[in-house]
Amino acid sequence: MRFRRLALSTAVAGLLLGPATPGFAAPGTATPSGPDARDCAPISPSAPADEHADDSCLAVDVALADLPEVGGETDVTVEVRTTAAQDGLDLDLLLPAHLAWVRAPEGFTVSTTTSSVPVDGGEVHRAHGRRTIGADTPLTLTGRVRAVAEGPAEIRATATADGAADTASGSRFLTVDGARTTEGITVRTVNAVAATDSPATRSSLAWKHKPVAAQPAPAEPTRNQACVKGSWNYVENTGYTRVSANAGVSVYDVDPNGEDELLATGVTDEQGRYRLCFDNKDPGDRTQDVFVRLATENTQWKIQANRTKAAYRFDTEIRQNVRNKQTVDLGAAQPAAPELMRAVQAFDTVNTAWNFTPGDCWDDRDSTCRQGAINWEPDSTTCCYANLEENASYIGGSTPDTPVVTLHEFGHSLMDDIYDDWWPSTPNCSPHTLHKVSSGGCAWTEGWATYYAGTVLRDPIFRWGDGRVLDYENATWGTVEPGRVWENGDTVEGRVAAALHDLSDASTHESGDKFAEDPRGPLWTTFLDHRSSSLREFWNQRAAGGYDVGPAALDALYYNTIDYR
Repeated sequence: MRFRRLALSTAVAGLLLGPATPGFAAPGTATPSGPDARDCAPISPSAPADEHADDSCLAVDVALADLPEVGGETDVTVEVRTTAAQDGLDLDLLLPAHLAWVRAPEGFTVSTTTSSVPVDGGEVHRAHGRRTIGADTPLTLTGRVRAVAEGPAEIRATATADGAADTASGSRFLTVDGARTTEGITVRTVNAVAATDSPATRSSLAWKHKPVAAQPAPAEPTRNQACVKGSWNYVENTGYTRVSANAGVSVYDVDPNGEDELLATGVTDEQGRYRLCFDNKDPGDRTQDVFVRLATENTQWKIQANRTKAAYRFDTEIRQNVRNKQTVDLGAAQPAAPELMRAVQAFDTVNTAWNFTPGDCWDDRDSTCRQGAINWEPDSTTCCYANLEENASYIGGSTPDTPVVTLHEFGHSLMDDIYDDWWPSTPNCSPHTLHKVSSGGCAWTEGWATYYAGTVLRDPIFRWGDGRVLDYENATWGTVEPGRVWENGDTVEGRVAAALHDLSDASTHESGDKFAEDPRGPLWTTFLDHRSSSLREFWNQRAAGGYDVGPAALDALYYNTIDYR
């Protein structure tokens, strides 16, 4: 039976651990303190319709007494629950620049730090404290905040158990306005652009640029033509300005009757630039009034709103009276709304995957390409899973800050595309965890998606926006980490992901990894040509294809506790 939705455990609270420093111990070493030793059970997600796999023993909810306008105040209540007998917790309550603490919860200290995340408005106000909590009594914290400026705002609360063994977060979103503050973050059907202030660079140089459509050579407009040019950029969560390649571009003539005429379409190039020419004949007039619409969409993928399934669109200003043979330079632009930078960032992250993935379609065996889709909204708490019936993935509001999670979810949709909507049986997969035994099918589907994300990024380490990391490639026999004891074999998704990396990366620094091949070679070809229900079946299919399954390849698997020798 094919799953309706497929969730990612590595994105959820239970696996968002502190910096992992791999250690080595002989089998049978005592289990350290952490989630493997805590006397607790996973808490079901608050929105079961999301089917969001969660192995966290903590849950965090945030509530507001009312919605303050600029200058207004309201109480914020944070409730933390645990299934553990007792937890010592570090608690962080974060406000963006649009909000300020009037009174933090009792005993909490307040500090302000700069933030490069565009939607934060340049800084965050942090209230930090410690508490002890038990399974029988939820912890309730109350503070008071003031709205100091207009704009979108996320109030975020994070609880972390001692030793960073377990973490959970909760958020509340609002759009502060001088006249009427609203729940959530409002997004328009069509959005404005603003001039890009800083030089823009590519976010990833891991793979050579691959255009989704042929780029015509730049040309001067002919006698009865006009052209527009410009570039499309965004500010990523690191604060750097990046180019958005392969983004959809359309040119329209403004019609006073409201039916704007489409004049030309194309996509941005490797540097986010576009140049489109069009016939400049407006009945009864020798000029046209034109604007450019940029979108998080092309023929191969799109980032779309959860509810409307429409891509995010951004319109430039209207240039009046464009004459024949004129080229209008609209300059470098980016979304005017900081809360929509993440839409373009997610689009650009998938562009890196497109650059890596061989062929003219995501599935190079297809004659008609399936468009990949990711559902995202700036205030979405629907994260993270792939809906196989919709042929789309869902990610949360801040997920674009973590490209490995975005690509893991997209990887599930890609596997579904390549497997022609067939899905392996994946028992014991909800919840599932990177370092624990699940099942052959679960470990294969989850491990492959993690491998795909790490390979696209050329970085087989989970890296979160707040600096936490999870190194899964270097775990081997007997590896223990703070809060984690790695289990062994091909039914552990992290072992599958790491084994695939060690087969296909050029690095042979680990003692048992002396094998390397092009990740777009035998591994990818086997993946394209077969439906695999487990790593074992994939390995047999690889052997049947005549690809290397010899001693060095087997040693790479064995280093990752998978013994096919």
